[in-house]
Amino acid sequence: MIFGFNGNTRMNKLAGALVLAIVASSAHAAIQVGGGATLPAVGYVGTVTHRLNASPDANSLLGAYKSVTGTPASYCQTGSGAGKNVLAGVTSVQGQCADSPSPTDFGAANALVNRTTLTQPNFAGSDSPLSTTDYTNYTGHRGTSRPLQFPAVAGGIAIVYRNDNLSTQLSLTSAQVCSIFNGTTTKWSQLGVAAPVAGDTIKVVYRADGSGTSFGFSNFLSANCSGTPAAHFKTDQAFSSAVSLYSLPGASWNGQSGNANVVNTIVNSADDGYIGYAEAANALAVAGNIALVNGKDPAADLGDATTHKVTINSADVVYNNAITGVDANTGRPTFGPISGAPTTSCIALVKPNAYATPAAGYPIVAVSYLLGSSEGNGADAANVRKLLGAPYNSSIVSATGTIGAGTGLAFLTAPITQTQIDGCVIN
Repeated sequence: MIFGFNGNTRMNKLAGALVLAIVASSAHAAIQVGGGATLPAVGYVGTVTHRLNASPDANSLLGAYKSVTGTPASYCQTGSGAGKNVLAGVTSVQGQCADSPSPTDFGAANALVNRTTLTQPNFAGSDSPLSTTDYTNYTGHRGTSRPLQFPAVAGGIAIVYRNDNLSTQLSLTSAQVCSIFNGTTTKWSQLGVAAPVAGDTIKVVYRADGSGTSFGFSNFLSANCSGTPAAHFKTDQAFSSAVSLYSLPGASWNGQSGNANVVNTIVNSADDGYIGYAEAANALAVAGNIALVNGKDPAADLGDATTHKVTINSADVVYNNAITGVDANTGRPTFGPISGAPTTSCIALVKPNAYATPAAGYPIVAVSYLLGSSEGNGADAANVRKLLGAPYNSSIVSATGTIGAGTGLAFLTAPITQTQIDGCVIN
């Protein structure tokens, strides 16, 4: 399967030029190698045609980072779970970041990146915060180094659909979203709308990989959908686990790796009748049909109506905590202090309850993090500090056009400072 929206024409034409440009820039600043979450990828790199983008658009976050700091960066879309594994050293940062099958590396060996001696990534993106298992994986492979984690952006998780007999935008309530994804509503007619051309059956598309989008979506579902101790949604980065108590996913459900492939399946299949969830920016990139939820749009109504930012208060953030699992009766995520973690403010966890039921605006929201390593950064340490702080650098934020009003992504108003980040990147 070709990942992305426009095939490989653009990359084929530009490959040689990109190699020359990156080699030239590397003479004064080594390209910073990262990857992971697909939810913020459009915001981080702009145009998404392949898993690997080694030359982000100038108005993207990483493009603005380059213009302000002079340092280029690459990003490989592996999904949040795989991204955390690369950060931890469970899997290698090297490799090609191939479009198919789903990559488990960040493409450092790819000619477009050409950092073949790199032993750890400079940064990673994840929409599912560190769990206690993630922390143990990291410390087991990285020795004295510790993972760093800071909230970076928020994303609206869109309900994407295709029903060729609908001439108006699909409008759903939270209860209807719950009933579609717990298997209670299986027909379009149950939603009070016309059946698709291909028939009345709702064909659900979900993320099959470890996904922070799934974590954010299931965080909404477990907080807003009624259930019982025996049957409820569970907040998890694996959507198959999130719906397991409903004996789902069913045989007719369609699992895909990456937000772009979810949207492509819904929009570009031979027939219609599909519905799924994906980051709003990915759906907007291909003009996918996006449903209103409780009368709100995931792009137009994300964040504050004036600042277009999502507010994360100091009370919403805890440090040196990790996700420990879920409550057995409700499926709500649990978290607690990390045993053996340094007493520093370097692992910031936004409490999942803080964005599970927003007081205003679009109701289905994910928080995405930038992660790094406290040690082992070598000559890249200064650049890593600046990159992890990019979402809070006013010069970089003001130069970023792929995050903000109408994009489906929003910067955060959160209690994170560059001074704090600088002290966390030791070497």
